[in-house]
Amino acid sequence: MSHQKQSETASVQPVVTFVGSSHWSNPNRDVFNVQHDDMLAPKRQSEIQECIDRLKRFQPTKVAVEMPSDYNDMPKEQYQQYRSGTFKLTANERHQLGYRIAAECHHEQVYAIDWNGEDGFEHDLGVVFDYAQEHYPEIYEQLMNAGRRELEEEQARLSKTTVREQLLELNDPINLYRNHQFYMTMARVGEGKRYVGIGWVQGWYGRNLRIFVNLTRIITSPQDRVLVVYGAGHVPLLSQFVRDSGLYTLEAVQTYLS
Repeated sequence: MSHQKQSETASVQPVVTFVGSSHWSNPNRDVFNVQHDDMLAPKRQSEIQECIDRLKRFQPTKVAVEMPSDYNDMPKEQYQQYRSGTFKLTANERHQLGYRIAAECHHEQVYAIDWNGEDGFEHDLGVVFDYAQEHYPEIYEQLMNAGRRELEEEQARLSKTTVREQLLELNDPINLYRNHQFYMTMARVGEGKRYVGIGWVQGWYGRNLRIFVNLTRIITSPQDRVLVVYGAGHVPLLSQFVRDSGLYTLEAVQTYLS
């Protein structure tokens, strides 16, 4: 083997792409929650299939979803039941995108990589908002206005756009950056040595670091191509961690959805 070929072989890295999504089954677990229409309706199902067909061009070897990693047997069992026709998919994006893409790519399993424990969160999110409202009304208004604006803009788009257009909008780098600024604003809540906002934001960073580490644990080959279906709010940090690690090549999902 020539020196050039050896270098090329050594430089091969696993590839990761993130499909940032809102929560299609309307679990209403976030501070600001978009309300989706019926993602199981024929029109939306056709649009989701279009996304699946496009995302398959990424040629994933593995699909990872936002389910707790310590429940990994659950998605394995559900996924196998789905493939055998005994499990009916819900409207949740991990089912509609994650399970369906994996099945159409003939994968043996999907991978759960989420972590959502309490470690690292000094304060509940409600404590941060209450403290900001009482002591820092300007920051509180910034948080509320930013959240309402994002919610109103996204809600208004839903009835006018296809699923593919919605995913492209959510994963636009400018929108991801603007979304992440919300957490930087929250971090400013507090005074002196009392970092009330950071008491929650550091937990958010810690959660996403754990998700990133869980992702690294399923990547076992330089030829791995991992498609990750996750809440869009996580994508800025997860993308940063993938880039900063130097271990993987990060591909923009727009390449496949456009």
